[in-house]
Amino acid sequence: MKRKILITVLVLISAVTAIGLAACTGDDEFDITKTLSYDQYMYYFGATEDFEVSVTGVNREELFISDGKVGELKDSVKLTLRPLKPALLNFEYTYVLTGESGTLQGSLEKDSFGVSSSASLTDIASIGAIRSVTVTYGENVKEVALENAVTEIDNKKALEIAANAFKAEIDAALAEGEFGRETYVKLVRNDHDPNGGYYWFVSFIKDRDDYWAALIDSKTGEVVSTRKSVAEEGETSDTIAV
Repeated sequence: MKRKILITVLVLISAVTAIGLAACTGDDEFDITKTLSYDQYMYYFGATEDFEVSVTGVNREELFISDGKVGELKDSVKLTLRPLKPALLNFEYTYVLTGESGTLQGSLEKDSFGVSSSASLTDIASIGAIRSVTVTYGENVKEVALENAVTEIDNKKALEIAANAFKAEIDAALAEGEFGRETYVKLVRNDHDPNGGYYWFVSFIKDRDDYWAALIDSKTGEVVSTRKSVAEEGETSDTIAV
């Protein structure tokens, strides 16, 4: 009889423990990835003396607003060409984007300021890893090699590193009831130094005047700098550039 009682108690303890673990790891557990409202996962870049060309992939709010809330997300991949000489701004451009297993081609449309041209790419996965883009304008044809800038540290790892850098602030916010911020992840290039490489910019945004931001080396994962900007009563702090 004692043996049966002991077994019953152990079974009950196991059941209670399992329920407790399920509660701790269930749907209510905070997931920082659920706060993403701008998440760049792709960046190919190339340049010549005439052009800068990039291919970027972003899952983002269709209309990004720094309000601490995640709106409806839309995935988009864009090819962008920026002429580096004034005379090249007057041309119309077509492209052939070449990957390891195929090509995509089409026309580039000028932006509203006329300083760059771009095209949305809807079937990028079909051509595999991107190698180059061939640009045609007038009687000119130029090929630009494209480098994959997302290498050692990707967008997911960058988010993890930034969240760890602001762990105390995140824990404090959750202890008060909710995180209350949206997250912005973007890969940026050091335009002032050709050999300066790429950096992940990760920001946790409550509103345009209240954010935490980290700059992370895309090769090493080192947190280069952090910044917290909180608007004081009656004052306006610097706003985040998006």
